[in-house]
Amino acid sequence: MHITVELSGRGQLPSSNSANLRGDVNIQEGVVPMRAPSHQPTELPPYRAVLVVDVKDFSGRKTRDHEEITRQIPIILENAFTRCGHGCLWDSGFGGSTGDGYFRILEPSCLPYLLNPFLMALQDELDDQNSMQPPQHGNLRMRVVLAVGPITDSGEAVLGDGNGATRIEAHRMLDSEPVRDILARSSDATRVAAIVSPRVFEDAVISGYAAEDPSLYVPVDVEVKTFAGSAYLRVPTPSGDLLREGIKSSVGMAGGTREEEPLETRSESDPDGMMAEVMGIGNMYGNVGQFASGSGPAHFHAAGETSGRSRNAAARAKRQRDEVDDVD
Repeated sequence: MHITVELSGRGQLPSSNSANLRGDVNIQEGVVPMRAPSHQPTELPPYRAVLVVDVKDFSGRKTRDHEEITRQIPIILENAFTRCGHGCLWDSGFGGSTGDGYFRILEPSCLPYLLNPFLMALQDELDDQNSMQPPQHGNLRMRVVLAVGPITDSGEAVLGDGNGATRIEAHRMLDSEPVRDILARSSDATRVAAIVSPRVFEDAVISGYAAEDPSLYVPVDVEVKTFAGSAYLRVPTPSGDLLREGIKSSVGMAGGTREEEPLETRSESDPDGMMAEVMGIGNMYGNVGQFASGSGPAHFHAAGETSGRSRNAAARAKRQRDEVDDVD
């Protein structure tokens, strides 16, 4: 038995009797690969890029709508690849449904393109699709994860391909609280919240291959089930509390929560610490674009900090009065 179904084209759904989408794993009867005994060394699986997405609040939708949404997901992904001029990358990979999402295994050399321009193209594609879909199938928002490492790949897209510790790591990061928190604290204008592994960040971003400023990526700690590690958040279009408070919340903040800057460390030319807050926003909360309104740091207002600055200003004024009294 061999199942192969072709996807007819951009934006078109396969017929209702189709068993799988193009690129899904094939099921071959009677083909069982030989494995070396566990006490003997064997070849390392090839390195592959792992792209996994899932839909926010999928289980909160009516069960009757799940099938249609599940069928939409790979079409949206393929359209996003085509939109940014890299449709051939989609064709070169293989993948399958995860129920509320989809995974795709790709060559590791394409990692830079999966960050830039794919993530923004996916944001734009979801905007377009949501504007055309009926309410029960629309308003899709996605979490996205990118990882890279050894992944089983026979080259034939057979059952069992696409497995490995890297795949598990990807799904753990996708389920982590920091990336879920991004969509929870933003409006529907934010369609995509991405999280990438440290290896992806180092190989594709720090290296310069993705042609993106590393400060666009925010480090977070990840703990899900038995998995614990670090990762980086990337939000193509931040909105809502992400703009008011920053990408980082107390959830998953790498290195702990932010502390108030000591009064003694603030310069006389910047007694309120305003310049430090503006210039340090990339490290404190993550770079989500232009936070300031108006011109100059005096127009910057971070949520929850105004009262703290007022108390510090009052303390400084009292200290200055005490110094004057001592002189007199």
